[in-house]
Amino acid sequence: MKLPAPIALGWKAIMGLSERNGIEFSGYIAFTVMLALFPFLIFLVSVAGFFGQTRTGEEVISSMSLFAPPDVIKTLQPAIQQVIQNRSGSLLTVGLVLALYSAGSGVSALRTALNLSYGAEETRSFLLRKAQDFLIVIVGSVILILASAAIILGPWIWKIIAWFAFVNSADQSMWHLARYGFTLVILAAAVIALHRVLPNTHLLFRQILPGALATTFLWVIAASVLTLYFGRFADYASTYGSLGGVIITLMFFYISAIIFIFGGELNAALLARAGKPAPPPNQELRPSLPHPA
Repeated sequence: MKLPAPIALGWKAIMGLSERNGIEFSGYIAFTVMLALFPFLIFLVSVAGFFGQTRTGEEVISSMSLFAPPDVIKTLQPAIQQVIQNRSGSLLTVGLVLALYSAGSGVSALRTALNLSYGAEETRSFLLRKAQDFLIVIVGSVILILASAAIILGPWIWKIIAWFAFVNSADQSMWHLARYGFTLVILAAAVIALHRVLPNTHLLFRQILPGALATTFLWVIAASVLTLYFGRFADYASTYGSLGGVIITLMFFYISAIIFIFGGELNAALLARAGKPAPPPNQELRPSLPHPA
């Protein structure tokens, strides 16, 4: 029995996820991201303080609460607030350099996952990869700061739009909808950027888009399902005690990592179906070599 094309593609992506140990590797990503999260927040809050954006950390929590299960927010919020309260205004400290290096380890884990999905062999030097990790962390911090500033100014902007559109500005439903949409756009753009720059292969935007959109869509669904599951069915506190929140947070990161890798596998399946496997790095710049006689 021949499966419909979308189901067949999804099944092939799932098989690729299994055959390339994506499920197991997702556990490594979840652990690495958990370790890298707080150093990244230290760096983010310090950069935000340098630019005078002292509310950035609070807006990160607020943005995470739109989709992440409440138990995850309850676990992360106290630690994040402690980071915010103990922030340093200086960027030139050994602590921040170490925080930047630690945060880059999460990026490195995502790179390895995408290289496995696309079947790309990593040939770039260690120094080049680390420089790319640092650059992604720095650029990501700046984008989050700008996004946080936009969210802070959001209600004021909404009042102006409502005034011109002859809409009641007291009706916050449109503002909340716009906030959800804005967060999803930022998430999708981040996934597309990671697929574009991390794997050691040259991919076009149209080759990246299906997996990036699938990742965003599935992540929203998974976050909603996990919120329902943790809230109504699971009782991790009775099993793990005070570590229940940590276990829930790791599980959330674990499932998020599976979805991220699935997006890469979906793109790889689409490329294989089109008879166009992912090209090697900078293929268009690589000179063709003559065949030996």
